[in-house]
Amino acid sequence: MPSTPRLDLAADVVTLTAALCDIESVSGDEQQISDAIDAVLRPLGHLEVTRDGRTIIARTNLGRPERVLLAGHMDTVPLTDPPNLPARRDGDTLVGRGTCAMKGGLAVQLRLAAQLWAPGRDLPFVF
Repeated sequence: MPSTPRLDLAADVVTLTAALCDIESVSGDEQQISDAIDAVLRPLGHLEVTRDGRTIIARTNLGRPERVLLAGHMDTVPLTDPPNLPARRDGDTLVGRGTCAMKGGLAVQLRLAAQLWAPGRDLPFVF
């Protein structure tokens, strides 16, 4: 079984997106990316993290009167032949499986989850 990739939440969002893109997660085979996201969220003391299979919910629990839900899927369509991994930069463009749907969005969610310790509304992040 492959080891869980390590994600760096201090990295800029493009670098984090590339790292997520480099984790193969074809629909139905999201275990490795789920494990990586779970591993990086659990140490964050301001979040309550729960998991059901490959689904991860990390949320603030500040008792705010409102919540704003941020959700995104981890799976991608099948790889191409030749494989389109790893992600690569082409000038200012990041090219790779999932850059637009949805791993770029997951990178934003992860950065927000790491940085928003006291938001005005409680934030559940669903992966």
